[in-house]
Formats: sequence, C-alpha cells, structure tokens
Amino acid sequence: MGLIKDLGTKFVRMKEEAEARQAALQAGRPAKALTDEELAKGHPRVSSETDFQGVHYGVRLGSWFGWIWLIFTCVHCVALFYGMSQGSVKVNGRMVTQPDWWHFALLALFYVPFFLVGFAFTVARYRVTLSDAAVVVRWRILPYLGWTWTLPVGEGVAVTLAFRGSRENKKPVESVVVASLGKETHFGAFLPADVKEFLTGAIRHYYGESVAEVVSTPFIPTD
Repeated sequence: MGLIKDLGTKFVRMKEEAEARQAALQAGRPAKALTDEELAKGHPRVSSETDFQGVHYGVRLGSWFGWIWLIFTCVHCVALFYGMSQGSVKVNGRMVTQPDWWHFALLALFYVPFFLVGFAFTVARYRVTLSDAAVVVRWRILPYLGWTWTLPVGEGVAVTLAFRGSRENKKPVESVVVASLGKETHFGAFLPADVKEFLTGAIRHYYGESVAEVVSTPFIPTD
C-alpha cells in the first residue's frame, strides 16, 4: 500500500510540474523594448518603412528546411517527368504506354502542394503594420497567396515571446504574441530567434511598455 501511495504522489507531482512548465511556456517572456538608437540601427534581415498607414516591418522566412525540401521536390519532380516522357509508366495503377499532355498536367498538379510547402519556408514573407488602431500581420507564400491577421488595439498592448503550439525538432518554439483588449494574435514561430527579438522589441517600442493586466484569449481572424 505504501508503494502505491508513493507512486500516486509521484504521478501527481509530475503532473503538477508538467502543468507548471506548460503554463510558463504559454505565459512567455517580454523581450527588451528597443531604444531609439537600436531601432534606427535596424536589423539586417528586417526591412522597415513608415507611411500614412503606420510603421511597416517586413521579413522573409528563409530556412534550411525549406531549401532542402524544395531541392528534393525539384529532383523528384524532374525524375518523374523524365521517366514519363521516356515511355510506359503507371498512372493511378494503370499502364500508360504513350502519355498525353494531360498526364503531365496531372503530375504537375500533384506537385503543387509540395512546392507551396517549400515556398512557405523559404520565400514566404511577413509584413507587420503597426498603427494606433490595429496591428496587422500579413503572411504571403507568394504574391496574393497567404493570410492576414488583424488585432484592434487599445491603450494597453502586451508584447511577449511565448509558446503557441509550434515545435521545431519536437521542441517548443516561441512566437511573437501581441495582446490587447482581451484578445491576442501571434506569428513568426519559425523566424530566427534574433529576428523575433527585434520584432518584439520594435512593437514594444511603438506601443510603449507592455501592460501586465491585459488578459488575452486566442484571436486569429483571417481576411
């Protein structure tokens, strides 16, 4: 009985520790707000501009994983196209001795999602617009292909680096999390750590110090 009780106590403690770690990851940490000098110096991978809409920051999501994925997809695609052009191949379980144009079209269509995944991790871009009314985050895989998130902001804006479900090599990674008016939006989990630090610091600089009292709930409206 004593052994069972000890095991039960151990499991309860392990559960509490796991819940505490998860809560800490979800709560995240505030990045250092950039000074005027640091903001003026900028970041080599982050572009910035100011116009009547607000302040804009842009960054490309290039990663080794994306380039390796694209290279492998290209090699695989070329090999299959070459094999089909040389003669008899199986298409949907049927032997085709003389492929028509639409066989090549179907093969090209099959590869579209794989190329989009590669583009999403290489040439895709974030554009973050800061204004007094809202934070707008645009993510584009290709021009006119992607998503937009808009978060209305009030007097209190909390900006942190926190875990929001994304993992890299099975390890949790931080996203840039912006919260205001009881709601939040997050982005950039797979950006380099120094880029995320810069963007978080730039957003804090624009809106001032983060407000600890802001209570956030997930908010990801998509245009």
